[in-house]
Amino acid sequence: MKRILQQQHRLLFYGSWILLGLLQAAFSELRDDEAYYRIYALFPARGYFDHPPFVALFVKAGMMIFPGVLGIRFFFLLFNVLTVFFLEKLLPSKNPSLFYAILFSMALLQLGGFLAAPDTLLIFFTTLFFYLYRQFTIKANWVNTLNLGFAAAALIYSKYHGVLVLLFTLLSDRYLFKNYKVYIAGLLALSLYMPHLYWQYQHDWVSFRYHLFESNVNPYKVTYTLNYILGQFLMPGPLAGFILLPAAFLYRPERRHEWAMYFTMGGTYLFFLISSFRGKVEANWPFQALIPVIVFSFAYLSENDRWRKWLYRVLPVTLLLVVLLRVLMVMDIVPYKTVQKQ
Repeated sequence: MKRILQQQHRLLFYGSWILLGLLQAAFSELRDDEAYYRIYALFPARGYFDHPPFVALFVKAGMMIFPGVLGIRFFFLLFNVLTVFFLEKLLPSKNPSLFYAILFSMALLQLGGFLAAPDTLLIFFTTLFFYLYRQFTIKANWVNTLNLGFAAAALIYSKYHGVLVLLFTLLSDRYLFKNYKVYIAGLLALSLYMPHLYWQYQHDWVSFRYHLFESNVNPYKVTYTLNYILGQFLMPGPLAGFILLPAAFLYRPERRHEWAMYFTMGGTYLFFLISSFRGKVEANWPFQALIPVIVFSFAYLSENDRWRKWLYRVLPVTLLLVVLLRVLMVMDIVPYKTVQKQ
């Protein structure tokens, strides 16, 4: 048995990850947001009030392949698996057991990875973008340039927050501004994004006005900031977040693509921390920062036995919690208040 685990660990890990995701996607009821995006999919457009069109596109595509809930979630489950695949390629060294432990310690990736939501797309295209950016920094040929442009467009077609990844990547390396192929990749991304920008122009920039000036603008409460900070420790865990988040910031980048991820991680957390002073910030808004957190915490824990042992200690608790939540989601037995007439 031990020999089989050593030889076939990747097959067993990915097989179990896919199987659990399929079962969860097929038998869990739609969440409120998913039903909302399904309505989007019934009315295809180049943009929507509060989101770019990729979420509706992939819900629609899945519904054309499979009926019911599985169809709505099919491509999002696929992107979740691909996120894990490209994450593994971004790791600076090989340590499969540690990589698996980190992923299984993150309840959100297991319980939310199959959901039909823009965040699932955002985290996948963030991972893909960093992988392709690493390829570009190794060899800036035309294939890698074009791939980078496509990935950049897909990133901001997934969720508007994706623009932060592009911004902090540029800020991480001043030499990018001297490379004309970066401008080619940027022009390609802009040309691919023009249909959505034209839709925004036709609708008086409704999405940008909503997110920048109308959504979550409230008198400041200190709880907004405190809840945001606590939420960022809980997001990569819940328990392991108090290990993974500090470990990620303690790692010191060495390569250009690592600096891009480090700037994105720190810049994203700082951006939404500042945003908490103008209104409530949802815990999932800095979602793309989880990719650098995973990569850098892996690198730091690989060299620090004490931190690594603590991760392994809290792992069983997280796994038990995830199992219970999976059952609750499938059985749909969480108490709720019935709708009452006033």
